Amino acid sequence: MRLQSKKPILFTLCVLVLALALCAPARAATVVDPLYVGEVDPQTGEALADASAPTAERVALANGVYYDRTDGSFVYPVSGGVYEVRANVADGMIVGGPVSITAPDDVALTVVRSGVAQEGVDLSNITRPGAYSVSVMEVDTPVTIFRFTIVGAATNLAGGYAMPDGFFVLGATLDGEDANYDRNYVGMEEEGLYEIEYVCSDTAVHYHLTTTVDRTPPEITLDGELDKKGRYHSAVQVSASEPGVTAVMTRDGMETDFPSDGRLTEAGMYHLDVFDAAGNVATAQFTILVYLNLSGLLFFATVCLTLAVVL
Repeated sequence: MRLQSKKPILFTLCVLVLALALCAPARAATVVDPLYVGEVDPQTGEALADASAPTAERVALANGVYYDRTDGSFVYPVSGGVYEVRANVADGMIVGGPVSITAPDDVALTVVRSGVAQEGVDLSNITRPGAYSVSVMEVDTPVTIFRFTIVGAATNLAGGYAMPDGFFVLGATLDGEDANYDRNYVGMEEEGLYEIEYVCSDTAVHYHLTTTVDRTPPEITLDGELDKKGRYHSAVQVSASEPGVTAVMTRDGMETDFPSDGRLTEAGMYHLDVFDAAGNVATAQFTILVYLNLSGLLFFATVCLTLAVVL
């Protein structure tokens, strides 16, 4: 009896397997968030739905700095790691709210704002907008520990937001539309309302910054009686083009309080700076000469009558 060859059977099986593979629905390629730090399926590479963000209490960052989840602070070692300085900001961060810094009594910190050393600043509640640096003396040499910027609700910040090391942009909008940004930088050249979301890849903690970029200074209006030389012979009423401004004024070179009603009556040479909420400044310089208002006239008339009676 002749045995039947097994080759046709094997060939048929191979054809069937190939046909099933071609007819099966194609599996979409898995796109994994490059910032995802949780567990993944070893076969598909997909993020596991029940995976949680890293929860280690202490997360090591660059340059010996670490993040402490217990109080949400970044911890900076000083004096060779003998002491630690804590802050709620990372080096290079831009924030819209207050900054808190704590340090041991043996560590003397120097806080500089916009190039000026701050005296008597409350480290637990730094709120004044500006660019800050924090340093400590190391063997008679000042060493900068970290820098940060406070912008508040409005700012005249130039340029944009370069992410701190280890931080990445997740999204940014300008007046509700996509802003100019990439993974490490948000361009903020245009004026308007910015909303920026970013994340620290090592801690998986998300951060949000909302601020309005405004580089237009306020306008100052002076209302009074001018002579041909541009000097005022009356009281001067000062007003600004926007509310919430702050006025800094000198008269004859001496700093003096700006009146709440904006009405200036004293004679002298004035220098007036008006700041808006974003930090833009408008300046005015003017002179008020001696003049007689109604009160002055009544006083002068009283003096004349008194002198007439005496004489």
